[in-house]
Amino acid sequence: MYHNIGIPPKEAKLRGLYVTPRMFRFQMWYLKQAGFQVVSLKEIVDFAKGGNARGKNLISLTFDDGYLDFCDNAFPVLKKYGYPATVFVVSGLAGRHNLWDADGLGVKKALMDWEKIRFLDENGITIGAHTQTHPKLGSIATDDAGREIFGSKAQIEKQTGGRVDFFCYPYGDFNGAAVQAVKEAGFLGAVSVGRGFVFRGDDPFTLKRIPVRLNTWPLSFICKLHSDYEIKKGRPRQA
Repeated sequence: MYHNIGIPPKEAKLRGLYVTPRMFRFQMWYLKQAGFQVVSLKEIVDFAKGGNARGKNLISLTFDDGYLDFCDNAFPVLKKYGYPATVFVVSGLAGRHNLWDADGLGVKKALMDWEKIRFLDENGITIGAHTQTHPKLGSIATDDAGREIFGSKAQIEKQTGGRVDFFCYPYGDFNGAAVQAVKEAGFLGAVSVGRGFVFRGDDPFTLKRIPVRLNTWPLSFICKLHSDYEIKKGRPRQA
């Protein structure tokens, strides 16, 4: 799970949402050197549903929010290695900025416009839905959550001319009604911010991910991939 691929501005709060371009290049290089297979999110969803996987050490790369720096700093690296990836865009804010948290973070972060989104869609990047305005779905009325979910899918499909199969819950916030709406909208799967690996039999509509942040240095990146660190971090704390 990535957000921004760039250098965080000095005034930015939550600097952990950034991964520097240099570190991102190392991480993508390491996946290749260590023998990981970078696959589409569809293949991970199929695996969770019990489908056959094409080997071990499968990795899927996901990027939340649809920031413009993905085009500048992530896409060229992904293209170099031939890696697929999924970018979850906030459909109602394409071409604008992070209106949902700009004031709180102290920085406006540019979002991709539809021209760039269509370019990525045509060049091997899967475009997923991240609602229309990035609300906390578990904290708003069921009808409003449904409009955010259904509307984002419809808007992206209209703009790209393709099918949108995957959804990402903003802030990782959802409830049973939101999950049901995602299913009814016709998505094949959805990702959360729950930490850990994906195992066969996991719910394909609440898939866990491994967060990669500014302080994910080489050793910690390697530890996340080769140990049960993320599994332990994802376990509920005992009261």
